[in-house]
Amino acid sequence: MVAPWTIYAERLFPLGYGYPLWCPGPSLEFGEVQIGDVGYRAFGHFHFLFNCFHPADHPKNVRGVPDSFETLEIPPGSIQEFPNELSPTLLKSEGIQSLVTDGQGGVSVSNTGAEIGARYKCTEHSGAMLLLKKPSHRRYLSCGGTVARYMSKHLKGWYAFATDRLGIDIEMSDLIFVSGHFKTPLWAEAAFSSKTTNSELLLRAGLNNLPGCSGGSLSASLVLSNCESPVVFHHRGPIGSDGSQSTNEDWDLSISERATADQCIFINYYKMKFRVAPFRPKVLRGAAGPHDLPPPDDTTSSSCLIERDSGDTDNTDGGDLSIGGDDPLMHNANCLAYEEGMVDPVDAVLDYVLAVCLVA
Repeated sequence: MVAPWTIYAERLFPLGYGYPLWCPGPSLEFGEVQIGDVGYRAFGHFHFLFNCFHPADHPKNVRGVPDSFETLEIPPGSIQEFPNELSPTLLKSEGIQSLVTDGQGGVSVSNTGAEIGARYKCTEHSGAMLLLKKPSHRRYLSCGGTVARYMSKHLKGWYAFATDRLGIDIEMSDLIFVSGHFKTPLWAEAAFSSKTTNSELLLRAGLNNLPGCSGGSLSASLVLSNCESPVVFHHRGPIGSDGSQSTNEDWDLSISERATADQCIFINYYKMKFRVAPFRPKVLRGAAGPHDLPPPDDTTSSSCLIERDSGDTDNTDGGDLSIGGDDPLMHNANCLAYEEGMVDPVDAVLDYVLAVCLVA
């Protein structure tokens, strides 16, 4: 059985907002995800190692920092803020279509008036949904060249810190630098799969819970029918400190009063790979297009594969830097994001570059 966080990330990543986190709440030990965090993804979470903007003795860096640690200095105005960038909505993966029956738009209300059911059809074997009752705020780092040079210089030290000092069993390519995020106060998520296509979905929610309505509880459930071997996962947040979900009564209060947008539903990130032979650095932008690689150019080494980022990414260590979801407004429709045991699309592009590019 495929894990829910794998289905969720795979199906919502192509929407172009960034990498979807199945568990978007703050860490109990290290707090909420922040720009400048270095860590890795596993089991639907972002796992924090240290933050590059804070000094070694900052409380945020309670796990310590790598040897020869240097804080990242960025140009003024490099952090861009966009409040209410994503309005309350229901985000759906590709292949999920609303069923319109008798002019009701696929929405029916029960006799008690206490529940709304929105009906959908899914033409894929799996799908995912993210329900947002309040706006989501976007924050991102715009100085890609600065991050590229910094990461190229320090990545090997980061890896030694994670594996040797902290004893974490990961690959160097698993490490990511958080360059942006979308955060919201409240969310409800669902992921599902079946052995057949053309299944029917019924999203049951509290009254006025669907986008465009006001008030009510954010509690929701998903029923999958007309398919073989259906599997459905869903949960909502924020999650309590004891790991429990809020009751419906708590959610009624949360929707009207909770304003802290600390739930990180999407992250944007940088990642890098190395090869043994020295070569010219190539900066790649994940989930940002163009969709088709241009033909080779015999006059330049492997420049046919990518577009350079600002032309200022000199890298004497020989690394290929990939920016995952760095530009949520543009995305590669052919990219899929995966979790444990599967392939990150950004890694696939990096492997291709490393395999076919000639050294300058």
